[in-house]
Amino acid sequence: MDLHFDFKHHLQKAGFIFFIMLVYVSIFLPSFWLLAFGKDLPVKARDKDDQLSNKKISLEEAIRIAIEKNPFLQSTRDQVEAALGSLRQSKLYPNPVLQFLAEEIPDNEIGLNQSQNLVAVTQPIITGGKRGLGIRVSEKGKEKNEFEREVAFLSVVADTKKAFYMVVGDQEGLTIAKETEEIAKGIYGSEKLRFDAGEVAITNVLRAEVEWSKARNLVSQAEGNLQNSIKELQTVMGIPDEIVHGVTGMLLSRPVELSLSELELKMNNNQPFLKASKKNIEIAETQLSLEKRRVIPDINVSAGYKRLSLDNIDTVQVGVEIPAPFFNRNQGNIQRNKALSKKAKNENQSVYNELLFQLRKNFNSYNVERKRTIEYRDKILPKAEESLKLITRGYREGEFDYIDLLDAQRTWAETRISYIASLKSLNLFIADIERLAVTKIREQ
Repeated sequence: MDLHFDFKHHLQKAGFIFFIMLVYVSIFLPSFWLLAFGKDLPVKARDKDDQLSNKKISLEEAIRIAIEKNPFLQSTRDQVEAALGSLRQSKLYPNPVLQFLAEEIPDNEIGLNQSQNLVAVTQPIITGGKRGLGIRVSEKGKEKNEFEREVAFLSVVADTKKAFYMVVGDQEGLTIAKETEEIAKGIYGSEKLRFDAGEVAITNVLRAEVEWSKARNLVSQAEGNLQNSIKELQTVMGIPDEIVHGVTGMLLSRPVELSLSELELKMNNNQPFLKASKKNIEIAETQLSLEKRRVIPDINVSAGYKRLSLDNIDTVQVGVEIPAPFFNRNQGNIQRNKALSKKAKNENQSVYNELLFQLRKNFNSYNVERKRTIEYRDKILPKAEESLKLITRGYREGEFDYIDLLDAQRTWAETRISYIASLKSLNLFIADIERLAVTKIREQ
């Protein structure tokens, strides 16, 4: 009886332990899988960027992500950090040289008792203001790198806007393609019913089916274009492996009229690429001054203590070393930096000419595309939509034939597609003008 009780007691205890282990495993098994297999969990883990992958992003979000994660922009920040290190190093003074010398050590005795022993310190003295000029070169180099970082910032923002506008336009293009497919599908259904009723020939049904197939192909093409533009946006943002389902926002359709003279003035005053080019001139001229000063030799001043062990005499030594610039007067480096100074000035003029050309080119293209967009928006598109409505209604009432309806449908679709293409081009020109003139273009 006691044995039966003990066995039952141990069985209950084992069952309780098994229950505890089951609860423990159910709680800590996910952590075990994470430690053992990393990210490859049996059950898909929630993505930390789920908020990005499950929604469409705005232009402001796209720019924020690009500023944070674009690798090109990150590299320019690293370059500025490197320039700070160079500036810090240029301000450091040369280290002194410590010298210990034992002379005339007898070969029959190991030690310093019978030798002449010298302990000295030599300190290089930089003359002619060369150290100050070197610091100025490093300071101007840091400033140039800061301007180049601003150039990269403007480029990344402009590229992000352009890629974003392409996605917006392709999203609209996909919408138009799907609407066209629905219209073609409706026409095909209508023609099939009329053929079954004996009202039209089979050729009408075949034509409608062909148009429907074309419309489906246009949808597939529009979907491919949208996916490519999304991938381009992700690459510019610096998140090529993330999942973005689209963007929110609209293309600018009523931008203000611009003044070329104001844009040129803003470019001259604010364009960091031009400032970086001018800083190159300052660096080259300062470096030339430094090379000319290198003709003045630096001085090595030394002082030391010397013990004459044999004579039991303590002595003090003082010395000055001055290189004699008989042969090397830095002629080659002076000639080189004179040429580099001229080169920097010519490059600055070339940069200004190129920026001015790009600004004027984009300004002219902007005005042409702006007029075209206004024409489409205010005249062509409303007439195409009204024509499609009238012919569709007339076709149902028997006033127009099938060919008229197809022409109206094609005209309507092509007009909307052309309008979206014009808007995309206009917004791309806006992004480039904003980058060149360092300004913001708004809608009226």
